Amino acid sequence: MVSLIKASWDSQLPIYKIPQNKLQRKGIKCLLLDVDGTILNRNSTKIPDKVINWIKKSKRLFSLYLISNNPSEKRISMIGKSLGIKYKFKAFKPSKKITLEAINEINIDRKNIAIIGDRLLTDIFVGNKCKIYSILVKKINREGKPVKFNLLLKFEKLISFFIFK
Repeated sequence: MVSLIKASWDSQLPIYKIPQNKLQRKGIKCLLLDVDGTILNRNSTKIPDKVINWIKKSKRLFSLYLISNNPSEKRISMIGKSLGIKYKFKAFKPSKKITLEAINEINIDRKNIAIIGDRLLTDIFVGNKCKIYSILVKKINREGKPVKFNLLLKFEKLISFFIFK
């Protein structure tokens, strides 16, 4: 059970510092991207320039898909359309249903798909349940900088220790 809550790669980096060449060497062809906390702060509608530049470069190398638990179709569609990326909202991660719908739509072998997110009990958990590569990144603040101390992630790790030991 421990493997369900352990990231394939706990990067300790914000998404925009994830090296695309490292993902290519792993055979990754598609990236499922969490939205809130991963590509922008949940209290913001402005995607940081560093993230936009990382996504532009990634779009040339990978298929991209946004997978968000956010229930606002308006918010997620605005973000998806501004980036030119397909999306799923109200994904109920760690439930697999919506994530598997995206994986089936993409039609790429699961061994070549990675999910990138800032949450252990949602993004990483669903990635592992779907048997895809999972990458934990640092949550970003409103300015697009990595959060120095993520209390929620510390709490998730503590809960995980007791639930999945």
